[in-house]
Amino acid sequence: MGHVDVANRRSFALIGHAGDGKTSLGEAMLHTAGATAVLGSVPDGTSVLDHSPEEKERHHTLSSSIFSFDWQGFHLTLVDTPGDPNFQGDGQIALAALDGAVVVVSAVDGVQVGTDSMWRTARRWDVPALAFVTGLDRDRADFDAAVASLAKMEDAKPIPVCLPMGSGDDFRGVIDLVRSGSGSDVPEEWGAAVAAAREQLTEAVAECDDELLEKYLDEGSLSDEDVLVGLIAGVHSGALLPVLCGSGLSEAGATEALQSVAEWLPSPADRPARLATAIDGGDDLEVVADPDGTFSALVFKTVVDRYAGTLSLLRIVSGQARHDTAILDATGGNRERFSKLFELHGPEHSDVDTAGPGDIIAVAKLKGVHTGHALTSEKKGIRLESIPIPKGVLSYAINAKSKGDEDKVFSSLGRIVEEDPTLQLGRDPSTGEFLLTGMGELHTRMTVQKLKRQYQVEVELKTPKVPYRETIQGKAENVEGKLKKQTGGKGMYGVCYLTLEPLPRGGGVEFVDQIVGGSIPRNLIPAVAKGVQEAAAAGPLAGYPVVDVRVRCIDGKHHSVDSNEMAFKIAGSTGFKAGVKQARPTLLEPIMNAEISCPEDSVGDIMGDVSGRRGRVQTSEVRGSSQVIKAQVPMAEMLEYASTLTSLTGGKGAFHLEFSHYQEVPAQVRDKIIAEAQSERAREG
Repeated sequence: MGHVDVANRRSFALIGHAGDGKTSLGEAMLHTAGATAVLGSVPDGTSVLDHSPEEKERHHTLSSSIFSFDWQGFHLTLVDTPGDPNFQGDGQIALAALDGAVVVVSAVDGVQVGTDSMWRTARRWDVPALAFVTGLDRDRADFDAAVASLAKMEDAKPIPVCLPMGSGDDFRGVIDLVRSGSGSDVPEEWGAAVAAAREQLTEAVAECDDELLEKYLDEGSLSDEDVLVGLIAGVHSGALLPVLCGSGLSEAGATEALQSVAEWLPSPADRPARLATAIDGGDDLEVVADPDGTFSALVFKTVVDRYAGTLSLLRIVSGQARHDTAILDATGGNRERFSKLFELHGPEHSDVDTAGPGDIIAVAKLKGVHTGHALTSEKKGIRLESIPIPKGVLSYAINAKSKGDEDKVFSSLGRIVEEDPTLQLGRDPSTGEFLLTGMGELHTRMTVQKLKRQYQVEVELKTPKVPYRETIQGKAENVEGKLKKQTGGKGMYGVCYLTLEPLPRGGGVEFVDQIVGGSIPRNLIPAVAKGVQEAAAAGPLAGYPVVDVRVRCIDGKHHSVDSNEMAFKIAGSTGFKAGVKQARPTLLEPIMNAEISCPEDSVGDIMGDVSGRRGRVQTSEVRGSSQVIKAQVPMAEMLEYASTLTSLTGGKGAFHLEFSHYQEVPAQVRDKIIAEAQSERAREG
């Protein structure tokens, strides 16, 4: 690691849809490079990249796996990312820390929803990329169709740099158009196809550079060196997406993939400077990959290792990391100390003394450091821009299955959330439920399985309660709120007159003091307001909070001896409750903005299903190879949507929800909600 020059370091992610062959390609690259002694297999459970029990059981990548190795003078770090939308947040975070990506596409299925999602993330972070069409030895493999599907991705310009020799049972290997395409070692039967593809590659390269274009137009051709120079420039700028091909299972194309990653993807020194601010002065800075610069790094993953404890995975941006060194968590403000530094090789790791720009290392026992944080030197430190964490989209109410396990459940969940920041754990103040929020149903349920396996505690998941609200549709004027109590001694007396009227959505509960002439003493008016606010916590229809109401306190009565704060608080509460009942109360429900990605042939079914959920489709647009439907749908209708979408799209759909606004519940639905709430309150006594 430390002995390899920065110019020869490469960090790259394998990205794409679940099941398209990313991990198998990664295993082939590792075995071809000599980094593993045996070719790992996902189906056989021998993969060094899918090494957790859950991954071996499901035969899918659920968390980004890192493997660093040396090959032909280069130090490469391969990051195998999840393809399932439930787990892609982990890969999206990792991409922000890396210098390149390989988009892996199935020769049978082409670009799918997960491919589009990760490609957009790579573009957002300006991560240069290559593409690899894999599975050419499978039935129905079609290289040309896969390349055409890549062309549908946003801002993608795919250009083949390899050609397959046959497909399916007839697949015999690949031809490298860049390194041997103009040589004499091309089989005669493929000569015409190679010549045509080489010409297409030359034209694409020439269009990326004015000098090369002029030379091509003048001379009608470009040299092999010109093509290579233009190809590298096109990759680094994002203007070209070179397409390799092969099969991970047979290792066909793995050598070409290794060569292309090493020669065409950028080194840390080739990447644009990262933005930062000085810890002391707050000045804006640009940070480059300088081994002699101030130490700075980004934490892009946290792993709980059974032997080493909690590991923070760092991408070093500048400077040097050394063991037994004091550093500063520039995000959290805590001082930490590096103990041992590790280089990761899938489930294994090895000690290293130093690491420099572009290196990916793991450090144990950084207690206050979390995923997304920026680290730096204690003296003259700099604060890199932190990595944003994707937000969860689907929540479940969570309870300990056994009484007495509550503390253990939530402390254990806290450790899992630390490892996977796309999970959130919190209490909904409206319903009182503890909610576990993840990127999807499978993400949440796999978390529960992990909780049982690692910490031996079990929990129950339930569909969360919908945070309905109550409000008023009309006006109630001069409503009396009164407390008159005489028990022989000092009494309790307070009277207020309230006028209630609706507010626009989002208005909350607004209290307006309109008392004149001292009918209620000034020091007791806040007690009326407090009574109103407390009463608004539970409305008369179903016990949900009352919102969007203006309450004007217009008059009142008091007694010089028997009036006090408690009396007027109760009077305010009584008057508010009576006023709400008079002002035609109704129920509000939360409406969500839904963004649903799906294959084109599923659009009709999706739109029909959204309409059946009382939703309103707003737009439908093409995004890469997917259709994206934007709609507004009641939250109550989307709580168990994940399984429906999987059924409608054959597992090729994804969705994201965000709160939009509250709106009135239709009468027939409202009556059912109220009846259920009243029945539940009756059962609870």
